[in-house]
Amino acid sequence: MIKIFITYLIKHNNETNLNNIPQNVIGIDLGQSLTKIAYIYKNELYLLIHPTQVDYNYINKYLIDNDLTDMKLNLTGGKAYYYQEQLSQNYKSTIFNEFEANVNGIDFLFNLKKSKSLPEALIITIGTGSSIILKKEIGFEHVGGSALGGGFFMALIKLLYNITSYNEAIELAQKGDRYKVDLKVADIYSPEDQRVNAIFREFTAASLGKINSRGKNENYNKGDLLNSLICMIGENLGTIAVERAKNHDVKYLIFCGGFVSNNKPLKQVLTLLCTINKKKALFLNHSMFVGAIGALKL
Repeated sequence: MIKIFITYLIKHNNETNLNNIPQNVIGIDLGQSLTKIAYIYKNELYLLIHPTQVDYNYINKYLIDNDLTDMKLNLTGGKAYYYQEQLSQNYKSTIFNEFEANVNGIDFLFNLKKSKSLPEALIITIGTGSSIILKKEIGFEHVGGSALGGGFFMALIKLLYNITSYNEAIELAQKGDRYKVDLKVADIYSPEDQRVNAIFREFTAASLGKINSRGKNENYNKGDLLNSLICMIGENLGTIAVERAKNHDVKYLIFCGGFVSNNKPLKQVLTLLCTINKKKALFLNHSMFVGAIGALKL
């Protein structure tokens, strides 16, 4: 299990935020692909991540090895019910709505970064799939989503290249150039054509649109194709999110989830789409843990 041990959260906020979190609770967000864990121990926030597995023994082992079996478990995420079914009677557990947990977790991280409460905003969680939540002044509303996300990306690259490591794929993508395979508007229109302005020329006309015009036996750079795939997902999700933001008249779009983690090409596309549409894209540190952190406070 990968453990991210965070101490600067306490230093930057004089423990104010951590004091609002119960010390005898563990938040566990069991997603389709990843399990996230959050808890406070000796005034320090522990965040952990592990691939979700069917038997859930990795969670039980961690609790036993770290003498945490007397803690109450606040569960959220799609696989929470299955895990609760397998829990020993020695564990006290409660299941919570994952959208509510995500809003609570984002509110916590936003306060850490901005030292103020989260305003009305859209929270776009890009995990295995993607969801869009409208955070209101009071309460929240699920306003959409997409089947595109990390699950689609990882499945496709496994089929294409037998790549199963997310970090390996992101590293390759960051070295790639999508416009060696993607067709931009500028590739279609003459530079002298006044019908198309400079900004619109930079838009993607067709993902992988240059491939059809090239030779059959040409080998394509793996990084270029991975970069294109990430940006295709980002452009589609970003467009949906921006339209939802316009419909609900909100300025802030907060992108979180496992597929956002260390994903520079995705962040660049989402930021560009928001900027063009006069919206503000926000990426909060450790946002893949929002469900687990939010469950702590429920």
